[in-house]
Amino acid sequence: MNVLPWLKAFKPLALNIPPKEAVRAACGAFLSMSLVMLVCLQFFDQPTTTALMAALAASNVLVFLTPATPLAHPWSLLSGNLLAAAIAITVGIWIDEPALRIGLVLAGSMLCLLSLRCMHPPSCALAVAIALNSSLTLQWGYMLLWPVALNSLLLLGFATVFNNLTGQRYPRQPKPVVNRHQTSDLPSWQRTQLQKEDLNQALNQLGRYVDVRIEDLVELLQLTEQQAFSRMSSNLTAAHIMSRDVITATPDTPVEFAWGLLAKHKLEALPVIDSQHRLMGIVSLVDLVNQRSFAKMPRRRWNLSRGSKRRPLKRLMTEPVISAKADTSILELVQLLSKNGLHQLPIVDQYQHVIGIISQSDLIHAMYRLLLQRCHVATVAA
Repeated sequence: MNVLPWLKAFKPLALNIPPKEAVRAACGAFLSMSLVMLVCLQFFDQPTTTALMAALAASNVLVFLTPATPLAHPWSLLSGNLLAAAIAITVGIWIDEPALRIGLVLAGSMLCLLSLRCMHPPSCALAVAIALNSSLTLQWGYMLLWPVALNSLLLLGFATVFNNLTGQRYPRQPKPVVNRHQTSDLPSWQRTQLQKEDLNQALNQLGRYVDVRIEDLVELLQLTEQQAFSRMSSNLTAAHIMSRDVITATPDTPVEFAWGLLAKHKLEALPVIDSQHRLMGIVSLVDLVNQRSFAKMPRRRWNLSRGSKRRPLKRLMTEPVISAKADTSILELVQLLSKNGLHQLPIVDQYQHVIGIISQSDLIHAMYRLLLQRCHVATVAA
């Protein structure tokens, strides 16, 4: 057996906790413990209060330092403490042998909390603390659940307020999925990304517990994918794939003329610029078709009415316009187009002058060429 690799496994692991976050958590734990201690001493005697504080300190570490983990979830904190305390009291009433009592309390608490999805390690410590102090069971019986409940509720309430006020969402909620088409399909930009079901299957194959929320793990891996893709395609930017001969219009351009430009050049959108060639808005084919004057006509006769012929584009253009710079990476372009449901993306310089435009077709072709290039490099390397 090679001892050196085995010994290296004992070296400290990276926690990736910024110093600012550590200070924030320490301040929250200090204020929380002080508050809970002061309030509980007003209702319960000092020996009972101090006997429960050690496990509560461990709970503070979780809810302030790692509030996004399942072990720090409000359900785990509150239900875990109450259930573990109830198990400890029950076992303490029936079993006098200390070693057997402690072992049963710990094993029973673990199994019960896991089965009810409220695993909170400090709850097991709380159960053992109660089992070790038989005088608490004799003095309080099941009434001991009252100080346990008060401690847990005070900690939960303070942690919720403090974490949210200091920039940590607690409890952590998954980001809502916005579907612009109002259908059951996922948005296009999410269909090819890692999904929650993929992670569930992978964790089942892994066969051991990972202390992180599935939603956070999915988000982390998606960001990792994006970072890796951005690194591999860092040399491919908007300047490489944009169309430079951009057909534009002005705010005073009549709708009839804009319609002719779109038809002549087979375009889907026209950037609208001012006299200095700065981007002001954009008009798409859909904008023209959705005019009220069109709604009253048969589909086979989308001829412009007299009123709409003279209507200037500034009355129906979209503003402000989502745009990009020439050095925008292909990953950012994908996100801008897909997440905003766009078909055309104007490219501007530092003065907001239109210097190009990118369509979905341009982007698909660029990604196709990128894929071919990666496959070629991989084949040569093999």
